[in-house]
Amino acid sequence: MSAEPPPVSRVDDISHQASAWFALVQGGSPTAAERAELAAWLDADPRHAEAYAQLEHLWAASAQLYPQTLAPTAPQLSRRRFVGLGIAASAVAVTACASALWLNDMGLPFADVRSAVGERRTVTLPDGSSVDLAGNTALNVDFSPTRRAVELLHGEAYFNVLPSAAGEFTVNSRSGQVVAADAGFCLSCNEGSALLAVNRKTVRVVTASQQVDLGEGLSMRFSSDRTGAIQHAELEQILAWRSGRLVFFDKPLLTVIDELQRWREGRIFIMDKQLAMRRVSLILNLNKPEQMLDAITKALAVRVDRYTDLITLIYPA
Repeated sequence: MSAEPPPVSRVDDISHQASAWFALVQGGSPTAAERAELAAWLDADPRHAEAYAQLEHLWAASAQLYPQTLAPTAPQLSRRRFVGLGIAASAVAVTACASALWLNDMGLPFADVRSAVGERRTVTLPDGSSVDLAGNTALNVDFSPTRRAVELLHGEAYFNVLPSAAGEFTVNSRSGQVVAADAGFCLSCNEGSALLAVNRKTVRVVTASQQVDLGEGLSMRFSSDRTGAIQHAELEQILAWRSGRLVFFDKPLLTVIDELQRWREGRIFIMDKQLAMRRVSLILNLNKPEQMLDAITKALAVRVDRYTDLITLIYPA
């Protein structure tokens, strides 16, 4: 006896309807009648097709990130089981995609020093200098009587460098080197570049193409082959995480969400380009990470769809 199709007609939210259909298709072999019903649902409203396409894109992204690692562990759920789960199954496909992205953030397990997502940690180095690690940050330490260096593998850290007979203090990253003898500075690294903000004295940035000295109160973005313009450092915003806050003044929502990824589990996707570029001003409490998305929802009047704790989709209201 054929199982009943997913009860999408009882779900008001289009994204939930799309998820229910997507879970059915990914979980087994839909009947001809179910495929016809899905086709009719997609044709009924352009928003239906758009919501379904977004799930396909997310699913494809997860396959590209971990095509081999996830495949052996993915549960082989039958179509009957997906259907039986009803609306609860609507999040399964999206959750699987989120798991791939979330696992990607768990890399570098053998770093000398690391912080978990949402964790703030202070480490004292052998020379007495200290490092404050923001959430989801990893670094290696290389010290000797004549050398003091660290490698910032990913994330963000504030370095309070003290003078030492061992010589200058070097922070290596994929984007270049930051060198100081006695200074305080914050360095944030992402995939393609680094952002340096100097809080005390002077540091030097060394890339493959040039060297730049950066004084107190200044900031600069740089990559392995170029340096950006030297700017006034918005230290109140840049360093706010050290006191348990995230401060944003007139920043694109996309910038806010990118920063949140360091402080809460899972991944957040903005599902509208104009919304992603909307400029916002917010102050968020890092000690209450579960309330940060609620604060964004109230401040911007957006709609937030959560699929377990691993994936969140943000839409215009």
